[in-house]
Amino acid sequence: KGTFPFHKVYFTGMVRDKQRRKMSKSLGNSPDALKLIDDFGADGVRFGMLACSPAGGDLLFDEKLCEQGRNFSNKMWNALRLIKGWQVDSTKKCTDGEKLLIRWIDHRFNEILEETDKQFDQLKLSEALKTLYSFVWEDFCAFYLEVAKPGMNVEISEELYLKTLNVYERICIVLHPFMPFITEEIWHGLKQREVGEDCMMSQYPKWEMQDKK
Repeated sequence: KGTFPFHKVYFTGMVRDKQRRKMSKSLGNSPDALKLIDDFGADGVRFGMLACSPAGGDLLFDEKLCEQGRNFSNKMWNALRLIKGWQVDSTKKCTDGEKLLIRWIDHRFNEILEETDKQFDQLKLSEALKTLYSFVWEDFCAFYLEVAKPGMNVEISEELYLKTLNVYERICIVLHPFMPFITEEIWHGLKQREVGEDCMMSQYPKWEMQDKK
């Protein structure tokens, strides 16, 4: 008595088609959920639903967003394959450029954590997912991994390799609420884990105040 079971309750809007019509059997505009999962994967469908879910508004469902989610899952899986294909030299030292790259990705990830924390507080789940999508696709995959990857028949320093694994681990954690299946698979693919050491049970990372001058 005198306590509240929840401090915040999130009500979703109505799911509508691209023409803003209510989903119904009579209109024949309701997608087959099982077929969507077969076509785009469970996480692809989750991505599609969440990406079109603005806070306080109806969901304008578009199958193309599920396709985008499937492509995103493939991008993440290919990033894992790229990293695990690197050869590591434990005696090799990081160059000044690689140390700068490490500082940059840590700084960018911290900025993303700060931004998504604010979006979560405002219940802007769709915006948080889009922020993470942009960071993973553009900052991590398109820039960081392209700069970090060694040339053909060249080994990568252990420090840079371990940092890359660490960054990808943290990415899996923050993406897990949105895309639990692919992130759990990648989490266990990055390195050997103990029994019960799952992405789902990991502590969510916290952002730190930084000097933005």
